[in-house]
Amino acid sequence: MAQVGGTGLLQRGWRGFCVAMVRTFYRRREAHGLDRIPSYGAVLLCANHPNALVDPIVIQAFCDRIIHPLARSGLFESRLARPFLSVTQAVPIYRRQDADGDTSRNVDSFARCYELFKLGRILLIFPEGQSHSDSHLRDIKTGAARLARGSIETTGVTPTVLPVGLTFGDKGRFRSSVLLEVGEPIDLSVPPTEDPETTVRRLTGLIESGLKAVTVNAESSEALALSRRLERFFALRRGRYRRGSLEQRFRALKKLIRSQRILRQKDPERVVSLSQRLERFERLCSYFCVHDYQLTVRYTPLVVISFLFRSLLMLFLVLPIALWGAISAVPLLLVSRLMLRIAKGSQEYDTTRMALVLAVFIVAWTLQTAAVFWFFGGLSALFYLLSLPFATAAAILMYREKDRIIENVKGFSLFMRKRRLRDYLLGRRKELEQELARMTTLLRH
Repeated sequence: MAQVGGTGLLQRGWRGFCVAMVRTFYRRREAHGLDRIPSYGAVLLCANHPNALVDPIVIQAFCDRIIHPLARSGLFESRLARPFLSVTQAVPIYRRQDADGDTSRNVDSFARCYELFKLGRILLIFPEGQSHSDSHLRDIKTGAARLARGSIETTGVTPTVLPVGLTFGDKGRFRSSVLLEVGEPIDLSVPPTEDPETTVRRLTGLIESGLKAVTVNAESSEALALSRRLERFFALRRGRYRRGSLEQRFRALKKLIRSQRILRQKDPERVVSLSQRLERFERLCSYFCVHDYQLTVRYTPLVVISFLFRSLLMLFLVLPIALWGAISAVPLLLVSRLMLRIAKGSQEYDTTRMALVLAVFIVAWTLQTAAVFWFFGGLSALFYLLSLPFATAAAILMYREKDRIIENVKGFSLFMRKRRLRDYLLGRRKELEQELARMTTLLRH
């Protein structure tokens, strides 16, 4: 298939970069419904926009085909973003609220989209119009519907329109999680008597419904916070955190949000009381430096031996490599502090972190390698450079493992010294479980 500007090699290199970024920054990564994306032909992906410039990177990492995003025109003025937009053959979109918001120029942008559709490409659009950290979708703009219908009417090419949902586990935290869900295709057929504006509004409604099906979409941040607390509460069972797949947790979260919506209508005061009790229970556990899952751990000889074996393995095998990469891991800690100062909101945390990590590590690794070359020669510098990614990864792993080891040692020590404390906390937990059972009964009636 012919290329439109740029080269296939550069675009494949871009996709490789996206894959590397997602694998580096997200420990748990899942995508479902990718089989709904055709292996060839015109496609329009309509995605929610919770994480700024990271969103197109994540979508491209999961998709084998090259994606051409529609991006606000202001990004094309950025020296940092312009090379990436050029490689991906991104299409500028002009908005009224932007400094260069001459919306008449969108005629040329749409013509460019139609040209890409004729070549069988995939376009990516964010129908909400801007990135945000709201717990629910913002109003869906009509651009996606107009683009799809315009392609049919102008070129005769009918793109496959797919809703895409992105759910991030903990934006701003390094090595968190990301889930991508591709929904059912949108039906673009039009009744014979329907006028164009009615068609656009109807298709926009279908796109919105499709996006709601693949996103968490809680009514408020409070409702989302309570649902996440409940999901964590139910996941902690039998002495371990039963993670399940990200998709299972996503489905559970959506179910909890729906249930909570019904319960708020039936007995709003009871829902508020439950939220407060859950929060108090979490604060109580935090006060004693205990995690919920530790309450049900039975410290049998086998459990203690397994913990000691794992800790010693980390100490003697991973720690030496981690010490080698400790200097390289320091920039990551600096980035974490800078990120909170630079980012304008939580929707920019991951974007800011990625940009800072790339810049800081390139500079740090270059300076370290140059120093080794200066003192020890080229062969040593090459070996040192090749070892840096592995040593840095080991240092980061050891830094996180250190917290886990300390946490478990404290929990074991606490419960050995204060045996009644476990019974007290378990009793409080049991009360919450009973209240949840009563609310489930209320829900069914």
